[in-house]
Amino acid sequence: MKRRRLFMIILFFLIAFTLHNIEEALFLPAWSKTSRFQRTVEPKVFYFAVSIVTLVACSIGALYLLGSEKLWITYLQTGLIGAMLINVIMPHAVAAITERRYAPGIVTGAVLLLPIGSVAMIHVIQSEKLTMLEAVFSSVGAGILLLGLIYILFGIGEKICKLKPR
Repeated sequence: MKRRRLFMIILFFLIAFTLHNIEEALFLPAWSKTSRFQRTVEPKVFYFAVSIVTLVACSIGALYLLGSEKLWITYLQTGLIGAMLINVIMPHAVAAITERRYAPGIVTGAVLLLPIGSVAMIHVIQSEKLTMLEAVFSSVGAGILLLGLIYILFGIGEKICKLKPR
């Protein structure tokens, strides 16, 4: 029963993550043109990067849900959840409060990621018998990896979008 509950919670987290990225894809490129928090991002570049990040996150989740016994998969899944919980606060909530306007990602972050991610984190820690310190380190590590991946994907996306078809 516990494994089934954890399965459903992680599945809901991955759905929330995907919806969050869709919200950002719909609104962030235009918002970035007037924001102090985000450099201007071309829509195609952002769509490319957010699509790859979503695929990577769902792949990690799938490996975890399929019952991989590898500890690093557990750390990656736990870290992804924690990184997204942090992501709701910084930059989304901080940007919305500071700029006193909607920040793309804040709605799905507050309504979906915070509650589902919090429940998922608690269940993963309890079921996997992770310490709070391991969860924190996983979250920080995954956050750093995500930022690095996004930076790299923006660079690749910019190069791809500059290519002209023959």
